[in-house]
Amino acid sequence: MDNRTPARGHFVASFVWFAVSAAIAVVLLLTALVVWLSQLTGSFIASTLILGGFFAVLSVVVYLAAIRDAVEEIRNEVQTVYDVARTAKAGYEWVAGKVLLFLKLRER
Repeated sequence: MDNRTPARGHFVASFVWFAVSAAIAVVLLLTALVVWLSQLTGSFIASTLILGGFFAVLSVVVYLAAIRDAVEEIRNEVQTVYDVARTAKAGYEWVAGKVLLFLKLRER
């Protein structure tokens, strides 16, 4: 028997707890940052817009610097899969047409 199953279960549970804890920490950090900025600016709306704009710019920079090539590669692979599927469908329809023609000729 494989004795690694309980260890895998503990790993998954530990990873889930880690992910939840990290997400809570990020939310609390952002909340504290918004509150601090609102004290500086005097407005929750302005502080939220500043922080949102910062992360929007940061996400665009990350996309352009690191993710764009990977997204383009995935898009090309999906296009290849689509082309293969379309060719397989056309081939199936061609073979099915020949088989139906052969069956009609055989019935005569």
